[in-house]
Amino acid sequence: MSTDSAARRFALNPQARVQVQTLSSGCPVLVIDDVYADPMAVRERALAGRFDNSTAYYPGLHAALDETERAALLPPLVQLLAVLGSARCTPADIATDFSIVTTPASEMLALQKHPHVDGTPLAGVCYLNPDYEVGTSFFRHRPTGLAFVRDEAEGEAYHRWLDAHGDATQPSSYAVADDHTWEHLHTTQGRFNRLVMYPGTAFHSIAMTDVARNLSMNSARLTQRFFVHRADRA
Repeated sequence: MSTDSAARRFALNPQARVQVQTLSSGCPVLVIDDVYADPMAVRERALAGRFDNSTAYYPGLHAALDETERAALLPPLVQLLAVLGSARCTPADIATDFSIVTTPASEMLALQKHPHVDGTPLAGVCYLNPDYEVGTSFFRHRPTGLAFVRDEAEGEAYHRWLDAHGDATQPSSYAVADDHTWEHLHTTQGRFNRLVMYPGTAFHSIAMTDVARNLSMNSARLTQRFFVHRADRA
């Protein structure tokens, strides 16, 4: 893809609508609606990607963006985050890919069913399904009282609990509601062309119960993920 083509395809929308939601846990959630100027072009590019890898415990597959596409998209995104006061970072600090959810709940590990943290200062997802909404849910872990894992001590406390009780308390599918282990704090709707960004240290999960039967690329939950690995306050 040429530089000009990538710039047109991944152009941000100057009329995007921005709001910040603060959850009861104190977690800030940045919501940018209509983030791309041409979201169908981004979706078409995503669907044409090579989904042949998986990372960590993500219940699906990922496709990479090439360096020309990263160079077109990430500098404007960095500028936008700085203007909004969300983060000061560089394009090199940001990882991004396209992702589809493919793993049925019956085939997931217990660790995949529990809400998780990404361990990065800032994480985000752009929803790329125009026909249905599958968003992101945020939680507090009742046994430890944690809504975040922000340091080594909190991480150790949660993983001690997970090692001892994770299998017995695993949700029946993707975690989407209150139970004895997880307090559901909020669900952000997965509206088409909405970018949601939040602390990667906050417990969250995909807001769905299972993957579609007879899964196809058109019916899979399609998103673009963003991970800001180093960021200062803007």
